[in-house]
Amino acid sequence: MKFPVCEFAESEPGFYSQCASCPIDSSSSGCALNELEDGTYQFQGVTPNGGVRAVFHFRDNEGNQVIKREAVHVEIHELDDRDHLITVLYGMVDPEGIIYLKSSGAEIAYSREKNQ
Repeated sequence: MKFPVCEFAESEPGFYSQCASCPIDSSSSGCALNELEDGTYQFQGVTPNGGVRAVFHFRDNEGNQVIKREAVHVEIHELDDRDHLITVLYGMVDPEGIIYLKSSGAEIAYSREKNQ
């Protein structure tokens, strides 16, 4: 899964996002995210779970909202065309800025069925 796709760097297969710690300012035309007034970041476009936009909440170890370059954790809300929440994803940010997400229950159930 590669999401979101920006003009700065090719996304690595298997990672949800590489937006945290990105050196491109979100106000530039090359960034896939737009910083909103409340300090969150928004991606507009098709999301991995069928949404039309995603809102990124970047946080430090204490849970405080921070700019994306200072993030250690991220919470991603995917929304549909009526602004209904589709899914919430939680992840950790590595020193390179890549976000690793927890496996969902659906993926685990599918994996177990496949192995039986």
